[in-house]
Amino acid sequence: MQRHDGLELTRVGGAAALPPILHDLGADANAVLFRAGLSPEVLANPENVIPFLVLGNLLEESARATQCDHIGLLIGQRASVSSLGYLGLLVENSQYLRAALDNLIRYFHIHDARGVPVFEVLKGATSLGYTIFDNAIPGAAEMVDLSIATLFNTLRRLCGPSWKPLEISLARPRPRNARPYDNFFGVPLRFGAEHGLIVFSTDWLTQPVPDANPLIRGLVEDRIEALEVESGNSLEARLRRLLRTLVLTRRCSLETLGELFHLEPRTLARRMEREDIKFRELVDEARYEVARHLLADTSLAMTHVAAMLDYSEASAFSRAFRRWSGKTPVAWRADRFLPKERTSPPASSRRTRAAS
Repeated sequence: MQRHDGLELTRVGGAAALPPILHDLGADANAVLFRAGLSPEVLANPENVIPFLVLGNLLEESARATQCDHIGLLIGQRASVSSLGYLGLLVENSQYLRAALDNLIRYFHIHDARGVPVFEVLKGATSLGYTIFDNAIPGAAEMVDLSIATLFNTLRRLCGPSWKPLEISLARPRPRNARPYDNFFGVPLRFGAEHGLIVFSTDWLTQPVPDANPLIRGLVEDRIEALEVESGNSLEARLRRLLRTLVLTRRCSLETLGELFHLEPRTLARRMEREDIKFRELVDEARYEVARHLLADTSLAMTHVAAMLDYSEASAFSRAFRRWSGKTPVAWRADRFLPKERTSPPASSRRTRAAS
């Protein structure tokens, strides 16, 4: 999925369910869509693509019109793996859950070119989630709610009805009424997290996906790869997207990328060398992007930010950030919250000078 006029695109996907939800909540769906700059026809087809910011505006306007601060959750509840289009078809025909989630991470951009999937495997618990590297984007909280609910339903489809997560984290303040979240997820919830995350037992990763069809899997993967070529997605662009996810889970290595591309690390390294792709430069770009997000959109201590970016010490992170931006992370964060300089003096000041 490409950018359009400088804006990342996203499939309509599960948001196609929004109009009846608006109607049920007593709002005029067509009026809400009009204010967000969309026609009902565009939203009616899950395969249509729209600018990510337009979807954010739509969700924010929907929450305002209905006074429902969990509207993203309501949309996500109605979504399923099929809401992901080609990506969903590939995922539900992967042999095992681990392979399904690797495919989800590798090709997530064909569904949503702006949001970033999160996938971390530890010995006892695995996390699958979604984040947006700019919490100032309209509707960000609603989009994370929608995505986490969609991923929740996807995992339940891939694992069967006995699957249950250990915990859900949501990147939003605790809502006035948390009962809809409790009722849907049915597990401990943590609000105000850095990312939306679904945490579940790592034992599930070896679970075979029910009714997976290897023939369909091969055909869909070939089709997705053809779409990548048609849309001009270079190896470098694909590596950049994947590294945004891998930085969040401290797995930025050729070995991990090789697994996702189904290539030996040495083979991937040779391809990168032929195309003059500097791996370390791409990792630094990804770390810088994630660092700016964590500094601007969270209140995390510098030691925590450094650890999340896989630096052993805050001083090492500070030196790297100064190299990237010309400022220390402390100074950069402080500058973000300084009052903007006025281009002209306040009116009261002008009146005072005029009177004198």
